[in-house]
Amino acid sequence: MSIVNQGIPRLKSLLRNTVNKGNVFPLVSEKTQNFIWNNTPDNHKREAAILVPIVTYEGKPSLLFTTRSSNLPTHASEVSFPGGHYDETSDDSLEATAIREAQEELLGHDNYPWDEVEIIGKASSLPSIVGTPVTPIIAIFHQELFGDNRHPSFPFPGSPDEVDEVFCISLQELIEVETTERSERFQFDTPVYPTKCGKKIWGLTALVTRPLLHGLFKPAFLA
Repeated sequence: MSIVNQGIPRLKSLLRNTVNKGNVFPLVSEKTQNFIWNNTPDNHKREAAILVPIVTYEGKPSLLFTTRSSNLPTHASEVSFPGGHYDETSDDSLEATAIREAQEELLGHDNYPWDEVEIIGKASSLPSIVGTPVTPIIAIFHQELFGDNRHPSFPFPGSPDEVDEVFCISLQELIEVETTERSERFQFDTPVYPTKCGKKIWGLTALVTRPLLHGLFKPAFLA
């Protein structure tokens, strides 16, 4: 049994004990949540969801990220979780949005058993820079991953139109490299992860990562 699978019962128990009345894991305090939304453009015409994939990568519990394509008109070359906008014609939930968008970005339909991806919960929404509510969907990828999208053994080559790279970082490394920087957008210190592979995780992705990492993933998999 992989390390991730060993920690899943603890993770599910932690999640059950920390969700609010809406069955959502709160990423920030109510005060901070209100501050963030009050200082962001009001743009609730669309919704978005991101998938937070917990994986076993080369034997270690890790998170999977993407580097957005350098050719994209917005947030080019930034590190993010896979995800995108809710589509009312094809999605019956934000969970469906997160899975669909992840499949489109990561590819690997023939190399990974997507029907085995297990969604275990969701976190509170945070606004994108233009005010779109973004809901993190927490998911377990049960099959162990090796290599990266430059190697044939790695199941997710990444869509060349949307993604420059698909990569994984262990929970332990994220904890070790975590620091903070002053956010121009929010005018308070926010988490930043200057990882060993040269990828800098910041912005909304880091705001989602830190509370999940310390509130759920560290006690579940590294205790």
